Amino acid sequence: MKRLPNVTQSWADFQKIIMGDIRCAILVTAIQLKVFDAITEPLSAEKIAKKLGSHPRNTELFLNTLAGIDAIQKQNDLYFNSGASADFLVTSSPCYLGAFFLHYREWHDQLKSNLKKLIINGPPEQQRREPSHGAIWARSARLSAAYQFSGPAQYITQIVSQQPEFPTMKSMLDLGGGAGFYAQAIVSSHPSMKGVIFEQPQVAAVAQEFLKEYEADTRISVKEGDYMVDSLGNSFDLIFASTTLNFYKSRITELFNKILDALAPGGLFITHQDGITGERTKPVNHIMEFLAGELYGSDFALPQGLVSQTMIDVGFQSVCSFTQESDIGEMDINIGRKAK
Repeated sequence: MKRLPNVTQSWADFQKIIMGDIRCAILVTAIQLKVFDAITEPLSAEKIAKKLGSHPRNTELFLNTLAGIDAIQKQNDLYFNSGASADFLVTSSPCYLGAFFLHYREWHDQLKSNLKKLIINGPPEQQRREPSHGAIWARSARLSAAYQFSGPAQYITQIVSQQPEFPTMKSMLDLGGGAGFYAQAIVSSHPSMKGVIFEQPQVAAVAQEFLKEYEADTRISVKEGDYMVDSLGNSFDLIFASTTLNFYKSRITELFNKILDALAPGGLFITHQDGITGERTKPVNHIMEFLAGELYGSDFALPQGLVSQTMIDVGFQSVCSFTQESDIGEMDINIGRKAK
């Protein structure tokens, strides 16, 4: 009889990876079916199926699995939202992220369908997604607006407001600010600070819409252009940039010199940025997020330490850096101070 192999390793991690795809499909389907809207109060599977117009038994099986992955809760045969699903997956919630998740998944589904071909053949010609693709980034900014104000903007505001210079700040510039909620949160926490959001024209239009909607356009304006090419302005007390430096990785020294010149004496440059470690293998969330664009020929990943070292190299008087866990993984905060 042939002897069985002597197994000393566990394959549990591979099982988790394989099952991850079905977990995602379950959540995406629940968002598409608006399951979370149907269970704002505890209901039986039968009543939920009637609301959804779905097959009763398969709906119950689906709901059990949704509860099994902790997306919803089940008690006494009744299904209801968890705190997180009520906040982020009910369409009437001000923090609704369902559209953002579907958009995010759409991009990664495209990668899945082309992954093998890209690995074998390399990137196709004319496929790089550069900042000039305004319509793409405008749609992304609109769909990711809720992401900005569902935690990250509040977290960044806390960091900014803790800086000793904050009470005397008069103006800030948000580079590549997207929908503009970082600037809104920071400015609204200060009694008199004014802000400028710098974005390419089509994204700038999205930011302007949200400024009007949230009645923030009296203290925050929008500047259209390419911040690498166009003038930034001058005498800002704070310049902030979140996950936008990747697009100009090859010109980061030139950009940081420009930022230093645009700051007032004693001004701060604060970045909220991914930092790649582990010989370009970690944090895994960022590595997977960049994979799609990079397989098409872009180079987005910023090595951890590049931002802070470049700040030092161009002449910031002092630099402070630290890493914090966030909903999208580890993020680096870099704070550079210009000499007075």
